Amino acid sequence: MFDRVALAGMGDEQLISALTDATRSEAMAAADRLALVAEVTARQCEDEDDVVAHQVIDGWAFAKAQVSAACNLSPHAASTQMRIGVALRERLPRTAALFGCGAVSARVIGEITWRTHLVTDEDALALIDAAIAAEATEYGALSEAALIRAVDLWVEKFDPIAVIRSKAAAKDLYVEFDDRDDPNGVCSFWGRLRATDKAAVQQRLNDLADTVCANDPRTVRERRADALGALGIVGPSLQRLACRCGDPGCAGSGKDPRSTAVNIYMLADQVPGADARPTPQTGPGPTGEPGPEGPEPEPEPAPGPDGSERPAAQTPTPAESYPTPAVDPAAHVPFNSRPVGTLPGAGVGVMLDGTVIPAAMLADLIATGAKVRPLREVADLPTERQYRPSAALTAFVRMCSQTCSFPGCSKPAHRCDLDHVIPWPAGATHPGNLRPLCREHHLVKTFRSGPNGWTVKARPDGATEWTSPTGHTYVSTPGAAILFPHWNIHTTVPPPRHISLIHDDHGSAKMPTRQRTRAQDRAHRINAERTRNATELALASAAKDSNQVRIANSATPPDDVFNTGKCKGEAVNDSDPDPPPF
Repeated sequence: MFDRVALAGMGDEQLISALTDATRSEAMAAADRLALVAEVTARQCEDEDDVVAHQVIDGWAFAKAQVSAACNLSPHAASTQMRIGVALRERLPRTAALFGCGAVSARVIGEITWRTHLVTDEDALALIDAAIAAEATEYGALSEAALIRAVDLWVEKFDPIAVIRSKAAAKDLYVEFDDRDDPNGVCSFWGRLRATDKAAVQQRLNDLADTVCANDPRTVRERRADALGALGIVGPSLQRLACRCGDPGCAGSGKDPRSTAVNIYMLADQVPGADARPTPQTGPGPTGEPGPEGPEPEPEPAPGPDGSERPAAQTPTPAESYPTPAVDPAAHVPFNSRPVGTLPGAGVGVMLDGTVIPAAMLADLIATGAKVRPLREVADLPTERQYRPSAALTAFVRMCSQTCSFPGCSKPAHRCDLDHVIPWPAGATHPGNLRPLCREHHLVKTFRSGPNGWTVKARPDGATEWTSPTGHTYVSTPGAAILFPHWNIHTTVPPPRHISLIHDDHGSAKMPTRQRTRAQDRAHRINAERTRNATELALASAAKDSNQVRIANSATPPDDVFNTGKCKGEAVNDSDPDPPPF
């Protein structure tokens, strides 16, 4: 395909023609794929009864798992593709036809479907679809901002309250994290607070920034940033900021609470002391987790009467499905006795969410109090008798997989349940039989398995093999096998044990349900945003009318101003086409 010898035989005109055809074919292929995604979605969501619609794993979630695995997408990305496909199929047929013949790109289609998703009136939607289809072939050359304006023009014309307002205007109070341009080891965040909250936070940060001695090398801005991080760890009981002057006699010297809340897991012959610096070796590095003494293993779903498993807590809404720890895990970092920097890329750490921790920052974490914990070798982790794995086994499984073991899912392992692939007690509590699963995919495995659902199999190399309801097989590779290929994570998968359950202490497992169906929830959000937009437009219109009234009132001069050849005090004809000037 990239053979320059073959391409060199093309003339310039032939080359550009081939490029044009390839671009059109790419759009047509994308349209075909989204049509397939929409059909998968429709087969699971159409005609679903009220009981299934109120379950957390409803038809949409079941279809999303299939799309995610087939397209190698994260659950969020799969859901986005499903929304676009359904919108083209059910809401924007003319635009969809244009896309199907390759006249517009997938980027343009994505923006069109999003900018029109608040339109609820069918007649208005048909007019918008027709207007956009008439000119969408010209949208490809537009910048993102210009493309948004072009689509919003027609939405504004036919359904003004369906125009998507900016995030800042739509939400009075918010906090956002992460920017794609953030350098390794740090992240951006921004938001909007109430004026009184801002004043309180600012004063608190300034007070903490002033608790260090005069020899602290940080600027006030840096100290405020460190204080904010420390408040997130310690909370309101924090009285002073750890000083960086380097003087052991300073009253503010000591361990930094931000570092003591981080656990660094590693494989090494020797655990470095607090004054050691991390250096690389072949093998995995550590990850941090909340709490200086290490976390308790996250509760795993209790087994049902048939040996199936259920999540630790039956949660009624997806928003509550992922418990977030106080501090996310910090880093994977290898160690040995060699100094940092003696090998290319030495000492770089990786958080379970994929964030890179530079070697210098990792060394600073260790020097200021991070807890270094060795990871057990797989050979030293025998089968455990209890249902819930020990802290050592929990750490090994999470460090090995690093993310949810469902194909395409990138949910960090520390935010996942630990699942027995072969349900306990038939399946052993053993590294070969444990995999992290996010709550959604844990529910899929538990309640949508069997002949018409998903089946899962653990492999000795740490990979997880999933077979979909249609018989397609997907393999999820553990993150450690990619980032730390020399770490031995191979282990025999214990065969199922023949155990008969006499009684069940946990009760029957039940699928968690939601208060509103997914469709009702989406309609509620759309109506709420349309109502907010209508209110904003009404207020803006009222302000404009009020302003015009004030201008009109201020424009009424006294009678004696109009001295244009008429007698003073003579009335001016209001019907004059050109009233006299001021």
